[in-house]
Order: sequence, then C-alpha cells, then structure tokens
Amino acid sequence: MATLKISHSYLEDLRSEGKALIEGASALNGLFDKEEARLKREDEASTLRSVCRTIVEQLERTKWSESCACYGDSRANLIFSLTGFAAKIVVAATTKDRRALNIVNSVFDPEGHRKPFGTVMVRVGPKGLPGDVRVASISQLARESNRPQTEIMSKLRDNGYLLFSEEAFSLLIESLIGAVRGGRLHLPVSRDKLVEITALGKPKHSIKVIEVN
Repeated sequence: MATLKISHSYLEDLRSEGKALIEGASALNGLFDKEEARLKREDEASTLRSVCRTIVEQLERTKWSESCACYGDSRANLIFSLTGFAAKIVVAATTKDRRALNIVNSVFDPEGHRKPFGTVMVRVGPKGLPGDVRVASISQLARESNRPQTEIMSKLRDNGYLLFSEEAFSLLIESLIGAVRGGRLHLPVSRDKLVEITALGKPKHSIKVIEVN
C-alpha cells in the first residue's frame, strides 16, 4: 500500500510539472507572438521611413532640375526680349504701318512665352503606399502639354492620384508611422484608406494651387 501511495504521489507531481510546463510554453508562445507582431510593426514603420527618404531625395533632384530649366528659360527670354525690342525699333524707324507694328508686338509678346517652373509634388496612385508613390513635376507636365498647372493637377486627381506637397507628405508619413507602430494600421495602405485619413485631418492633403511662372 505504501508503494502505491508513493507511485500515486509521484504521478501527481509529474502531472503538476507537466501542467506547469504547458502553461509556461503557452506563455512563451504568447510572448513570441507579441514580439513577432512588434517586429513586423517596426519593419513596416522602417519601410515608410525609407519611402519618405527616397521621395524627399527625388523631390530635391526634381526641384534642382526645375531651377536649371528656369534659369535656361530666363536667358532665352532675355535674348527673345532684346530681339523683340530691336525689331520694334527697326519697324518703327522704317514704316508708319500700325499693322506691322502690331504684328511685331504680337510675335514678341513676352507674356505669351512665359512658362511655369518649380511646382513639384508627390503623387500617390490607386495602389496606395508604399508601392505606388512618385514625384511629379507639375510644371514640367504643364510645359510639355502647354496646359495650365491647375488643369494638370485636376487631370491627375481624375485619374485616381492623390497629390501632396513635400510638407504634407512628410506629415502624412509621420502619422502613418505612428498608426503602424501603435498597431492601428498595417501596410499596404490603400488609396481609399489614405483618403479617409487625410479627410480626418491626419494630415489634410488639400493644397492651394498657385501658378508659378
């Protein structure tokens, strides 16, 4: 009987130890799951930071290109203006024909040759972040198509793009990083979700459109 009691006690100890091991393993699994989720959130936040750095670098390069293009255009406009001024002097000195002078004024009208420069924005496409984001030179597109910048921006929006200034995009990324690290958001972030976020003012993406010449 004593032997049976000892065996029973031994089995109870084994059961207790087994139960403790199972509970410990379950707790460890829970910790591992939490750590895995945390690392995933940090990885997604790092991805957003990387996207932001890349876009900022592209913005700086595009702005520099716009500055160079503007400088070249200014020099060309100076030559154009001087040529127009000389042509007006020649016409005025050689003829009293008002129609000829009007033609020269029309051809060498500096306002008619002014082009926009310097409007550079971030555009986020229908696939959202982080995979569908690019830098867009609104001014370059306007020059190439001979259309106003406001029309270019409206066309992009009609095609499903969200437009952000550099500051607004940086604020948006900061907001997304906070939401991702807090577990309230996961990548990728769809365009519709971005619309929802910006509409709530985190941050607002509405931008005053200014024609830059």
